[in-house]
Order: sequence, then C-alpha cells, then structure tokens
Amino acid sequence: MTDSKLRFVIIEKDSFIAHDMQSGLQAAVPGCDTRCLPNVSDVVEQLPSAAADARTVLITKLSLSQLEETGLSYLAQQRGAEIVVRLGEDPKEEIARRGWFSLQSPFTWDDLADLVGALSSRSVTM
Repeated sequence: MTDSKLRFVIIEKDSFIAHDMQSGLQAAVPGCDTRCLPNVSDVVEQLPSAAADARTVLITKLSLSQLEETGLSYLAQQRGAEIVVRLGEDPKEEIARRGWFSLQSPFTWDDLADLVGALSSRSVTM
C-alpha cells in the first residue's frame, strides 16, 4: 500500500492544532485523506473497517487510560487502525509497548514526516 492510501483521523478539540497537523500530514503524504474530529464520540462514524481501501491512522492526545475508558483502543483494534498518541501524560515506552506510535507535542512538520516514515516502515514489515 502506498503512502497516499493513508487515512488520518485527527482527534483534536483545538481547530488551530488540528488544521496545522492536517496541513503537515498532507505535505508529508500528498493525496492522503485527513479528517479532523473534535470529539471521540465522532470517531465511530469516521473509522472504516479494516477492509477499506486505505490504512487508517488515529492521532490523539488522549492518555492511555482515556483510550481504554472510551473504547477507542478496542475500536481501533477491531477496525485495523493504527494509533498515534501525542506525548504528554504517558511515557513513550509505554505507548510503544502497546505497539502504538507516539508524536511529540508540540509537533513540527518534520515530526509528522518522521511519523509517516515510521508508519511506512511498519507496513513494509507487516
């Protein structure tokens, strides 16, 4: 699957941050699909099944406990989506232990490009 077959679902209440992340991801992966959602409750409708034509990547600043409490980690697993946790509350090692990716917070467009590279590397080895 090529990088342009990536679908990023950004869960972010701050529209400025969401727009900046969306622009950075589109610069890193021209042609990718990006969706910005202010609430976790909106994710269910926007998260396609694993059989969809694109690899879905959820990006959130939720803590690991919030990902569990909201059911988002389970939903992502069921739908074959990757999870990216923006660093803040939880250690990077704990995020990696779950097989998820992490992203600096605040992030730069270079950080987003590095994330895309890590996602691409994982898809090649899977």
